Amino acid sequence: MHTVPENSSVPVSRLDVTSFIDAMQDEVAILDSNGVIVATNKAWRQFSAENGGDAANAFAGSNYIEVCRHAKGTSSAEAAIIPNGFEHTLRTGELFRCEYPCDSPTVKRWFELTANRLIDDDDRFLVVQHRNITIRHIERAEIEQAFIDSNAMGALVATTSDAIISYDLDGNIITWNRAAQKLYGYSKEEALGQSLELLYPKNWPKPVSYYRDEIIAGRLESFEATRVGKDGTHREVWISCAPIRGVSGEVVAVSNIHRDVTEIREAERARDLIAQEVIHRAKNMLSIVIAIQRQTARIEGTVEGFKRSFEARLHSLAQSTDLLVNSAWTGVGLHDLANDQLEPFVDPNNVRHSLAGPHVELRPQGVQAIGMAFHELATNSAKYGVLKQGSGQIDIVWAINQVEDDQTLHLCWKETGVETGQNCKPRGFGSTVLTSLTPKMIGADNVFEVGPHDVKWSITISAKHFCVPAHF
Repeated sequence: MHTVPENSSVPVSRLDVTSFIDAMQDEVAILDSNGVIVATNKAWRQFSAENGGDAANAFAGSNYIEVCRHAKGTSSAEAAIIPNGFEHTLRTGELFRCEYPCDSPTVKRWFELTANRLIDDDDRFLVVQHRNITIRHIERAEIEQAFIDSNAMGALVATTSDAIISYDLDGNIITWNRAAQKLYGYSKEEALGQSLELLYPKNWPKPVSYYRDEIIAGRLESFEATRVGKDGTHREVWISCAPIRGVSGEVVAVSNIHRDVTEIREAERARDLIAQEVIHRAKNMLSIVIAIQRQTARIEGTVEGFKRSFEARLHSLAQSTDLLVNSAWTGVGLHDLANDQLEPFVDPNNVRHSLAGPHVELRPQGVQAIGMAFHELATNSAKYGVLKQGSGQIDIVWAINQVEDDQTLHLCWKETGVETGQNCKPRGFGSTVLTSLTPKMIGADNVFEVGPHDVKWSITISAKHFCVPAHF
């Protein structure tokens, strides 16, 4: 072997190779130029004995290169590159390094193998070291997985349709995804650093600190609240929330997922109102049937005549109801809808109403909304107005207004020449239908007025709820 410089006081000849490698913590073997193991250290022999290896000789005399060349099973792919690597190191002196799994029956392990050339006179040897890098490998795998998870989470946050917002313990926004920008109208630059109360309606009763404390305490995981966008639009939002913890486990922030449920809640309220209307309409239907029966009995002089007229009028009433139900699938002419709703109430021998306007078809939502309004107006008139008093006139007029590329339909019901009293204006649910339910169903503006001798209800309908057929 090479000697140390002459100025060294310790000649190499006095160093015992076995003692030297025994002092190393890594498992070490020395191979001759053919790959045969000629020496091993204490760590190598101990590992061999503890892991089912050659306890007697620790594989001394075995050809390491040939064992790797014929390896099968676990780690055989890594073993296959070792022969060429060792031969290259013996030839050039360049370091060879690789990593490989070496699992025991109970533990998953990874090792790093390095081989360095050692020249003693003209003989070449390989010093092969095996170092347990399981902890390092696990940490690296965890870092890689954390990186993957972070990227996946980032992609999820960026692409989800739900607004994902987080804020620090002072209530200031620290993350703001694209869905949050779409929901509330604030850009990321505008939102970051602002208090979450930026989204709260004016005079909202609970500060952000209340929600923070409840979430951290585990008493609040989800709730619904009203929040306000940049343009002032109020949204009903379902909010899922959770604390965000740091490395040491302490809470460092709070995460929120905001889902817009405005349309769902509006639909639920509309459904509830419609259910009330069904009950209300059923009660009105009984009143109408009784009125039809009485009117028919006064006019008809025979039982057969009464039966014939009464059945015809009930059939007409049923047709009106069917028209409203079936309108969910087809457009209905406004003229037809008005006539259908008025027919059960009017006396054909004393017509006191008129219809005037272009041919317009209402789409399903418009049919349902305007049909309910006509029903309430006709019912009210039959109880208190023109259809009750036998004098005056009902005029139902509509017109299309064109403003640039936008069309609206203006519809007006007007009763004139009547004595209006305190009962003439619908109250209770009837008033709700005319001033709230109908306008909300089609997003329209309405006016409802009762004068000394007239009743007027008008509504302006947007183009999405009506059409003018091409052949008209």
